[in-house]
Amino acid sequence: MKYYIIQFFLATFATLGFTMYYKVPKKAIVTTCIVSGLMWVLYEYNLKNTHSYLKSGFIASFAIGIAAEICAYFYKKPATLFSLPCLIPIVPGAGMYYIMYYFIENDYEQMNRNLIQTLLVAAALSMGIVFSQAAAKFIKKIYRRYKELKNKGAL
Repeated sequence: MKYYIIQFFLATFATLGFTMYYKVPKKAIVTTCIVSGLMWVLYEYNLKNTHSYLKSGFIASFAIGIAAEICAYFYKKPATLFSLPCLIPIVPGAGMYYIMYYFIENDYEQMNRNLIQTLLVAAALSMGIVFSQAAAKFIKKIYRRYKELKNKGAL
């Protein structure tokens, strides 16, 4: 439990700088940082239980996308403004570092292994965001249709 609390605060503070870089509204900075910390803990928890960077990355990025859509609704700003800072802790930066390291060391087998894993994790992150945005769009469409039917007296 202590491990996850430390991870939460580290991810929260790491996101703080990126919220300023992406010009997240001041009243939404705390929310964005907390969401980022929670999603990092979700990522770490899934990684420990599934031992899969792909599953963990997909689940965390899907949750980030949903949380970003919710924040966008409440703060009346684009969801991208909230999802990008939250994705920063999950981006496989160490994988990119090791790709270059093994390239310089002429260890092409390890380089290829890290390259494939990094690309797959990046693809899982992007798929999680895409699926969450599609789900949010679908839910909004259903909600609008429900309101229309309710206003017409059909329900």
